[in-house]
This record gives sequence, C-alpha cells and structure tokens, in this order.
Amino acid sequence: MTIQELLDRKKGLVAAANEIRDRVYKTDGGEWKGDDEAKFDGLMKDADNVTAEIGRLAKLEATERSLTEAEQPQQRQTTREIERRDSTRGRMGRPSVEDRALAFHGWFGSGSPDGETVTPAHREAAARCGISLDAKKLRMRLAPVALRSLRAEDVSEWEQRLTQVDVVSPDLGGHFTVPDEMMKPLERALLEFGGMRQVARVDRTATGAALPYPTMNDTSNSGALLGEGSEHTELDTEFDQMILEAYKYTSRRVPVSVEYLQDNAINFAGIIGSILGERIGRITNTHFTTGDGSAKPNGVVTAATSSGITTSGAATITYDNIVDLKHTVDPAYRSQGSRFMFNDTTLKILKKIKVAQFSGDTGGWPLWRPGLTVNEPDTIDGDPYTINQQVASGPGTKAMLYGLFSKYIIRDVRDVTLVRLDERYAELGVVAFLAFSRHDGDLLDAGTNPVKYLTMG
Repeated sequence: MTIQELLDRKKGLVAAANEIRDRVYKTDGGEWKGDDEAKFDGLMKDADNVTAEIGRLAKLEATERSLTEAEQPQQRQTTREIERRDSTRGRMGRPSVEDRALAFHGWFGSGSPDGETVTPAHREAAARCGISLDAKKLRMRLAPVALRSLRAEDVSEWEQRLTQVDVVSPDLGGHFTVPDEMMKPLERALLEFGGMRQVARVDRTATGAALPYPTMNDTSNSGALLGEGSEHTELDTEFDQMILEAYKYTSRRVPVSVEYLQDNAINFAGIIGSILGERIGRITNTHFTTGDGSAKPNGVVTAATSSGITTSGAATITYDNIVDLKHTVDPAYRSQGSRFMFNDTTLKILKKIKVAQFSGDTGGWPLWRPGLTVNEPDTIDGDPYTINQQVASGPGTKAMLYGLFSKYIIRDVRDVTLVRLDERYAELGVVAFLAFSRHDGDLLDAGTNPVKYLTMG
C-alpha cells in the first residue's frame, strides 16, 4: 500500500468518525448513545494506526533512497581504486567504517566463553581501531546533533550528518566511537520513547561539567523619549543563570544467552542499541516531564507556570478552557511555534469537542483536525500537539500544557559507557550488557513563563 493510499484511508476513517459525531450533536443533542462512542473511538484508533504506518513507510522510502545514493559512488569506482582501498585496510592507519563494525562485533562476541564468534578478521579490525577485545567497557560517543524527529526527511538529513563526523581512533582502554548499526537504533529509541525529545532543545556536550545558561528578563524595561540636552535614567537588566548538571543514568542489566549471542552476533549491535535506548529513553522522559529537580532533572510539568485555568470536572475540557489557556501565554511565544502537550486520555476527550461556527449552529465543527498530508500534523484549535504519556490526567492534575517547548533544554553528555559482564553470569551461560549515560533538563524561564498548564477539576 502506497503513502497516498494510506492518506486516502485516513481521510475515509476521519470522515466516518465525523459522521458519527455530527449525528450525535445534530440528532441526539450531544448525547453519545448505544455503541456510538465505541465506534468513534475505534475509527480514531484506526486513523492513528494509519498515521503511524505512513511514518514508517516514509522512513523506509527515505532509507532506501539513502542506500541507493550511497551505492552510486561505489559503482563508479575503478578496479584499481577498489584494489588500492583494500590494500590499505591491512596496514595500521585510519580505520574504515568496516573496521569499526568488525571491531564492535568482535567485542560483543568476546563475551562468549569459547569465543568462537571472534575471528582473526575481528581481531585485526580491533587492532586497527585501538580496541581491546578483552576490555569490559567501551566508551561510545553520541552524534554531536540529536535526531530531532522520525520524519523521513529529518532521519535522512541526520544520517547524512553522521557520515561527516570525524571518528578518532582511541586508546587500547576501549574508548570507541560506536558504528552506525548501534548508534542509529539507540538514537531512534531515545526519541521514540516519550515526547520531550521531539519538542525540546537538545544540547550535547563533550564533558559533564556544570553547564550554565544565562537568562535575562528585560520585559519591564522600555526606551524613553529624550529631550534636548537632558539625560536619560539608567535601567538595569536583570541577569540570572540556569545551570544544568549531568545526572548519571543506567539501562540496568540486559542478560543475553551465549547461544543467542553466537547466533546473532552480526545484528546484535542494533538489538542492544534499541534496548538500551528504550530503557534510558523511558526513565529520562519521565524525569524531563515530571522530575522534581532534586538530584534529577526539573521536569517541564514541574517548571511550568499555572494558567489559573481549572476545568469543571475530571474528564471535562471545554473550548473556552483551551482558548483561555492559550492566551495566558505571551503572544511572542505563541508566534514562535507553541503547541500543546498531554496524554492519550486527554486527547480522547479533545477529539469529541465541537465548536459552533455561527449562531444557531447545533452541529459545530471539530476542534481536532487531522493532518492529511505526510508532513502536516494533526492539530487542536489550529496548533500541533505532542502526546506524552507521562503527563498526568484525572482530578487535580496538570493535564494539559501549552507553550514554547523549545525553551525546555535537554542536556546530553556525549560519552556513553557500554559494559560487558561476561564472568558474573558465566555459570548460567549468560552475558549481560548495560549502559551508563548522563543527562539533565530544565525549562529556560527568566520570568516570562513560556509554558503554562491547565488543571483538571
């Protein structure tokens, strides 16, 4: 099924859902009867699934294009160029992409008691890369720029940047820049598990030293009319700073049987990259969302400012509530790309809201609008939204946020340590892997309150 066919299917699902909703409001006075609600929810779930499938297909097409482009220059190489490239691989020098991949696979396979997955080619590649296969740790380095979204064009651009990163051969202690087959799954998993990395500003640093961000609030100051020969009154600008630390996170142990490692040594890098990225992505997204700032990141929900808006019930949000929330955020932030953030339960409530378009309109028009092209997002009252399951819902909770989420800064320390435990569980025939990484996050707010929240009644 093509992307266009999927888009047509999404349009049909949305049209069917709108038909149910129109009937509820025009015929039944807004009361959901019988199985109307179940049918509506089912159609919306199918539409969400189609949206996800469109993203996957677009990503697949982008990957296929990048592979085709990568193969083209190789096809133009002469036999002499290929022979010259192969001859240099045997000499100690700058390691190739293939060398780094072989060395990495060899390090994984060294956890097997009999070591039968490690070949002379693995050892030669490890020597060229400065990797000791006996080392229990590898220090990996994240890409200098984080993957921003899973849209096909963003993934393609990010992958092209990776090919331009200068890889430095490290010492025999195991300092190593990880090859693409683990880097890409790890980056994607970090991004997929939670909504904060999709909308926040992500800064990556080479070290974990305290990182200060200067803040300035000059909103109360303005210029002055100056008379001839007169002096103006000095107004001092208020400067402050927000400091981001580097809190240490662990993926916890990932046990792998020796048999599985032997049978899957080649593609295991991608598997472990996804698992580690998912685990670290889950815990950091929780802290980036609701962390209390005590020996951990200060979450965006914690750092956001109250809008003063409280709904009339625990499962009730009105159009007026949403308009009031949006207009508590300064127009300067609204014009720069503000958006909503809430969990899926809240989205379900919002999808059922209809807004009258004129006096006497009993049917109304849906507040939720689907994006019907590949890069067009679904919107609430014209603004995009991010689903973050760590945002709470229910009585008394901060169930909806609105504002400029790029003012939330996530700090990644680029070095990630991968540890192999091949002796601790040897009697069980198991090798365990775990990773350590360092992160922090906080909302850059000099008193202008770029993100506000709404409270459920």
